[in-house]
Amino acid sequence: MLLVALAACTGQPRGQVDASSCVSPGVTDSEVRVGVVYTDSGALSAPFAPARAGFEARLAVENEKGGVNGRRIVYQPRDDGGSTTGNLAVSRDLVANYGAFAILESSATTSGAAKYLADEKIPIIGISAEEVWASYRNMFAFAYLAGKGLPVDTFGRFVKEHGGTRAMVIGTSTRLTGSDLNSHMVKSLRGTGVQIDEANPVVEFLPGVTSAARLAQRMVDQKIDTVVSGGAAADIAEVVSAARNAGARLKVVLTATAPDAVLLEQYGQSLAGLVFFEPFTPFEFENPGLDAYHKAMARHAPEISDPNQTVALAAYINADMLIRGLQEAGPCPTRQGFIDRLRQVHDYTAGGLVPTTDFEADFGQLRACYAFVRVAADAKHFEVIDPNYCGTRLSG
Repeated sequence: MLLVALAACTGQPRGQVDASSCVSPGVTDSEVRVGVVYTDSGALSAPFAPARAGFEARLAVENEKGGVNGRRIVYQPRDDGGSTTGNLAVSRDLVANYGAFAILESSATTSGAAKYLADEKIPIIGISAEEVWASYRNMFAFAYLAGKGLPVDTFGRFVKEHGGTRAMVIGTSTRLTGSDLNSHMVKSLRGTGVQIDEANPVVEFLPGVTSAARLAQRMVDQKIDTVVSGGAAADIAEVVSAARNAGARLKVVLTATAPDAVLLEQYGQSLAGLVFFEPFTPFEFENPGLDAYHKAMARHAPEISDPNQTVALAAYINADMLIRGLQEAGPCPTRQGFIDRLRQVHDYTAGGLVPTTDFEADFGQLRACYAFVRVAADAKHFEVIDPNYCGTRLSG
């Protein structure tokens, strides 16, 4: 496919193409134009705000080396306001008016522009916070938080190895069925023999609305020893604290994101031992890739006082994926060539920041390997349990 694109562009074999002889949408002799879409306003802005710094740091490092095939990567940032309509509007603007070759994305409302960008064959690289990331082949992620692929036994296996036998899966919205992460959690627990309520496998808890005390008593009555949530630690901190105060003997508390310093200060010892999992190398682990990330952030994003933020690191990795795609696409990159060639990459690691990723075989699939990290006994810092804990994919 790429050879066809190159021949159409220059009439020469791939190895003989001069980068300065090719111009395609979003590409000139000296630059590649990229759109950056992230949420910088509205109710969802706080968790996504650090993304821009992560994008900028990785692109700046590459541009200091001369760019890719002699082309600097230039970009235009846009705020989608955390809405699907805003996401579509800014994406259209970046493609139609700026001429973006590709889109770097950090938003929970990518579904707004997904079909439009797929129809236009625009590569998108970002955080797979919605199922739509598993629907279009022009969309690339290094890990899927929601998808239609097979569940994995990783979470259930981890729970069993740490003494969990009876679990309650807690959801924080009314979307308690379908292919969300909580649904995958349920299948993972069932697949490894951990008991859950068959009639009500995901229990809804809305902080400030649902009674934490009542749910805590329910845990005591049902002898629940494990709490699992595909959401953030902040979503279940109140009920975990209430459960421990009520006498629930929780052996495992597992969430998809880490508690921040404010949450640890608020709940203290009740969060000690809480475990979260990450699809990349944890900040607490020594790693050359993390060293490079910290140096890039210090040099090119000094406004970020604490670079150890998952959204910033994810954005940095996403920008690295863009660079890898441009390298694979060759000296005369086209959008379709980028998509086709990056899908053929089977050994991506972002310099050791993520487990080996196969962009074809792993497309739309939940990861089987994660880093598992625990809140230490003093409830003031984290400790790595396993930087690469792996399970297997279940049959369904």
